[in-house]
Amino acid sequence: MKTIAFRYNRPSDLELVEKPTKSVAVIISCRDGQEKLNLTLASLAAQTYPKKLLAVYVVDDGSNPAIKLPKIRPANTTIIKFGNSLTKWGKAEATNFAASKLKEEIFWFLDADMVLEPNHLAQHMKWHHDDEDYLVLGWKRFVQEWNYTPQELFSSLENGGFQGLHPVSEVKEQWEALVTDTDDLRSATLASFRTLVGATFSMTRKSWLSVGGYNPEFKLGNDTELGWRTLINGLRYVPEREAHSWHLGLTKIETNRDQVIAHNRPIFANYIPGFGYMRKGSDFDLKVPDFEVIVDCRVMSAQSFVKLVKDFNSKVHTQARYRLLGPWTELASRYSVNEDEHEQLRSIYRFCFGDAKFAFKSLDGDQHLSINEILSMVKVKATPFIFFTEGNPDPGVIYSGMHAHILSTGNGLEGVVDPLDQRTFVALAPALSRAQRIGGNLQENIQNGWGLRWQDVSQFDFGLPMPRPTVRQFFRMVFASLKRMRHPADLLHLAPKALRVLRLKKR
Repeated sequence: MKTIAFRYNRPSDLELVEKPTKSVAVIISCRDGQEKLNLTLASLAAQTYPKKLLAVYVVDDGSNPAIKLPKIRPANTTIIKFGNSLTKWGKAEATNFAASKLKEEIFWFLDADMVLEPNHLAQHMKWHHDDEDYLVLGWKRFVQEWNYTPQELFSSLENGGFQGLHPVSEVKEQWEALVTDTDDLRSATLASFRTLVGATFSMTRKSWLSVGGYNPEFKLGNDTELGWRTLINGLRYVPEREAHSWHLGLTKIETNRDQVIAHNRPIFANYIPGFGYMRKGSDFDLKVPDFEVIVDCRVMSAQSFVKLVKDFNSKVHTQARYRLLGPWTELASRYSVNEDEHEQLRSIYRFCFGDAKFAFKSLDGDQHLSINEILSMVKVKATPFIFFTEGNPDPGVIYSGMHAHILSTGNGLEGVVDPLDQRTFVALAPALSRAQRIGGNLQENIQNGWGLRWQDVSQFDFGLPMPRPTVRQFFRMVFASLKRMRHPADLLHLAPKALRVLRLKKR
């Protein structure tokens, strides 16, 4: 079975730009860590990208003692003091604060414990000179020991010594597998958001503003949540293998795995539908739903409406929010119970007006909505799937089957039409976001870029199973997890995960 493959084609032979023109803001948010920061700035001073186009902003999130600029640094380097408080603090808040003040065309986000190969930024920038919708990921290796000074590092980098700095390093097998299995994210999947890590990535200022920057609710894992939103908003991920770097030390999750996972799990479940196993069977209405369901209620019966809601609620691993279209303002007029022309509409309203999952949008008369008009109602944010239905949907329509089908085919939109010409469709949010970015006819854009299919309801295969991990993917996950283990107790965490995958394979 074909698994979902988003349409993120891009050139395969881009060369470094001979005469760059785009300005870059390097944004480094940190709290303490002066010694590592000095090495990061020394490696930035050795970058080959034109210095007149480069500005470095070190955002000091309340360091004690305060961060100071070292002798070896790029010429245009500035410290931005972030006035944190008991209620406003952390990397997400500090980065958003700094970014809101900057005007450079490209934002390059960098951790304060990175050593960059001299062409690292130039490798990012060849993509940003090609198009404006790329999110470029640097390639990194992790090292546990280093013994060079900023001056020694700068001299080594200037003389081509980057690779010789660390004969021994560690890789993150799971991260590299996510990249390799998707043809370097040309065939990105809904799991590809996990490839965005905060150590080194870049995007246009325009893209950063369009997705809203970091979510300040996140004190850890803010890059993962940003990864979900940028993926759903259709940015093209580029893991640039020639943008080499050393990460000085292990990540927090490697050194304190249990506490980090326990801290992140509830907030990840609320904001990231891509972590389905964290959301399954939740007793709470989560912040970001899996589905946005647009329902044209103008001629819908209350019975059909209740069935629709029950169908979506019957799946314990997904959640939906509803936008109900109808002449809701007319319900305020005087009426007779015996002769109520809006009887069904009034019943629908009274079933759900007290439930925050339902929003009401006024739509009067018998105006026929085109597919483009329906798609134009959607502002893509973080919800991955958009459903639409109207009238009294055919009893044969199975919404979970449509969800599974579009995941299996990789199309951008799939819909059915019943004998009464009533339409029901599901659209993939990244496909819609990219179609909206192009402008013009949204349905045609999805058709051309992703694939689109309409069928008679009697011909649609509602029984396609959800895509399951392949045997190769399963064993790769196991081997990668074994390599990461540092204590025998880690086996207790691996076993349940492996059993979950095996159960999926048996279904």
